[in-house]
Amino acid sequence: MPNIEINKDKFKELLGEDIDDEKLLKEASYLGAHWHSIEQDKAEVETYPNRPDLLSVEGLARTYKAFFGLSTGLPGYHVNEGEIELEVDKSVEEVRPYIGGAVVREVDLTEELINNLIQLQEKLHETMGRRRDKLAIGLHDLSVLEPNFRYTAVKPEEVSMVPLGKDREMQLGEIVEEHEKGIEYSWILEDHEKYPIIKDSGGNVLSFPPIINNQLTEVDEKTKEIFVDVTGKNKEAVHKCLNIIVTALADRGGRVDSVNVDGEELPDLSPTRMELELDYLNSVSGLDLSREEASELLKKMNYGVKAGKEIGVEIPAYRTDIMHQYDLIEDVVIAYGYDDIESALPQVDQIGEQKSIEDFSSIVRQIMTSAGALEANTYFLSSKEKLFDRMEQEEQEIVEMKNPLTRDYSVLRNWLSPSMLEVLNNNKHHSYPQEFFETEDVALIDDSSTGSSNKRKLAYVVSDEGVDFNDARKRLQVLGRDLGIRFNVKASEKPFFKANRSADIFLEEKKVGFIGEYNSKVLESWELEKEVAGFELDLEEVQNYR
Repeated sequence: MPNIEINKDKFKELLGEDIDDEKLLKEASYLGAHWHSIEQDKAEVETYPNRPDLLSVEGLARTYKAFFGLSTGLPGYHVNEGEIELEVDKSVEEVRPYIGGAVVREVDLTEELINNLIQLQEKLHETMGRRRDKLAIGLHDLSVLEPNFRYTAVKPEEVSMVPLGKDREMQLGEIVEEHEKGIEYSWILEDHEKYPIIKDSGGNVLSFPPIINNQLTEVDEKTKEIFVDVTGKNKEAVHKCLNIIVTALADRGGRVDSVNVDGEELPDLSPTRMELELDYLNSVSGLDLSREEASELLKKMNYGVKAGKEIGVEIPAYRTDIMHQYDLIEDVVIAYGYDDIESALPQVDQIGEQKSIEDFSSIVRQIMTSAGALEANTYFLSSKEKLFDRMEQEEQEIVEMKNPLTRDYSVLRNWLSPSMLEVLNNNKHHSYPQEFFETEDVALIDDSSTGSSNKRKLAYVVSDEGVDFNDARKRLQVLGRDLGIRFNVKASEKPFFKANRSADIFLEEKKVGFIGEYNSKVLESWELEKEVAGFELDLEEVQNYR
């Protein structure tokens, strides 16, 4: 979880009251942020991943002001209609399709505030931004620019600028190869022929997202007007991140002006609305709250409350984690106080225990990690393309989602090996050799009452120059030795393996898996340049032979 360092005096100033250190260290930690230490005017705070709005002293002060009853309810933010337009060119669709923008004026930028902004920016990059891949933020001195703006994609050699930290112009391709930020984040753009840029009407390049801004637009203590941009691969995440940055600046007295982004006025700081059923709240939480009591607790968590058949909850624009009534119920319980809830034993007549396959899986994980493989944790949801087309497999009957949001996550996987190849694809920018494994469930069609059942599998891959069948078999032999069983292999052709370089795995006469070297068609479909070998086992069958 991300840690931030804040100025305690600035927190007190924004809060409007001095809160005792002991109270912050104990009570404040229930809210999604742990106060680890407070020394003189410095405090170290660890925040939960689901609360990126708490990654700044402004966000913390705003939230605790309500939590401690100093100013409850929905914070009000006003967005003035701005005149700046930001055109989005179709060329960015394949590389980084979404952008949001805003202008914040009348900001009194001190060294302390600039440092806070940089910290917030970098923490959002690491968390919400998935190391800038999902989204990246740019902060620019508007006074040196000539609006309007254009977001477009260009070839690396077509555009030059002076990147932050340098004193000479560099082409985009040079920045990626030579600038420290370019080297660190080049993997995000490595599969693209064109790079995204933002430029003004005078031809000045503001930013080369997600790599670096132009030295020209650097924000300092003389800056009074800030242009904020957020680019990324997910529209909702881009807009939410923009809201977090803008509201933090607004809490410091900034005046927010909108930017017209291809016909859409941003930022949108209006709250979203969700209905909370009182009976459902009490049933899930175990509390017995009246409508008025529940409403007051919601206000302590910065929600607005409107009258209606149920409790109409207004959710602040900077909250990224509210997706279901459960999330609102959790916040009601936090505001009520965990320590104030009376404990009770559940009315059941049995004691739960872990399934034996879980214990066995833990043993397998320990063996594989001790042998040098890294454990992966991939998605249960997949696509037919990944499971069949890219694996040279004929399509089979599998569990499909009725109304999937995307084709990439529309079915339940029926084997693990495609997930391992996807892991290798995602790690091409790291050093070799690479060894990964995963011990998780797949879903198989059967005659059960639900139509399918989960089965525990183990998949393993190793990749490097010269990797072959024997490299995978060595790991299989280590696994068998440490489990006290003997795996036998019998040659068997597989469409995803090389000819004469694959086999089925047996325990006595029972087939429990397969092993082999992946062929060139599969490697090409996953864009893998080095050799790959691996195996997959049915752990529930293997467990029966121990």
